[in-house]
Amino acid sequence: MRKGGWNSAKKSYSVSSADYRLLEEVGQGASATVYRAMYVPYNEIVAVKSLDLDRCNSNLDDIRREAQTMSLIDHPNVVKAYCSFVVERFLWVVMPFLAEGSCLHLMKIAYPDGFEENVIGSILKETLKALEYLHKHGHIHRDVKAGNILLDSSGVVKLADFGVSAHLFDKGDRQRSRNTFVGTPCWMAPEVLQPGGGYDFKLVFFLFKRALKII
Repeated sequence: MRKGGWNSAKKSYSVSSADYRLLEEVGQGASATVYRAMYVPYNEIVAVKSLDLDRCNSNLDDIRREAQTMSLIDHPNVVKAYCSFVVERFLWVVMPFLAEGSCLHLMKIAYPDGFEENVIGSILKETLKALEYLHKHGHIHRDVKAGNILLDSSGVVKLADFGVSAHLFDKGDRQRSRNTFVGTPCWMAPEVLQPGGGYDFKLVFFLFKRALKII
């Protein structure tokens, strides 16, 4: 994977749905659909994550926090949101379009036996940079998996999806919720699922290896 430069130039994006033309669906989750879209004023391809507020399990405060987190991010290995706004019952989050898709997608279509070791090492290194940045700014991702590790057309690795992210400095009920189960169970190490289980560096690398099909 090649390293790419980080363009710090700030561009503004409209919060009017009329300025976006949805082209095709590129991903779908329990309550959100991601589209490849055209931002008409710039003639630029972007990604639009459309979150169905009626079907979303999170409360509105959690949704606002996710959108705010993504808009404040400034790191080459983390997906940044350009803007977000409500369209009828949907929250649209506008993001850069990453043409290569997720590691999970790439493995399904081209690497059924998993990536080569040097590729895995590069992906892990860049993903850990993303996690270091998030932790430094008080955020816990809590759902790191192959489907949330994306690549752009130049091979730059970017961590995405803050739907279950948490803030290290939350207090009260939100702080206690840091001990609750979230994320995707099939990516979790057995030790974590056991009573009293927790994370250490060995388990973190276990999760990464499982996500990229090393083990």
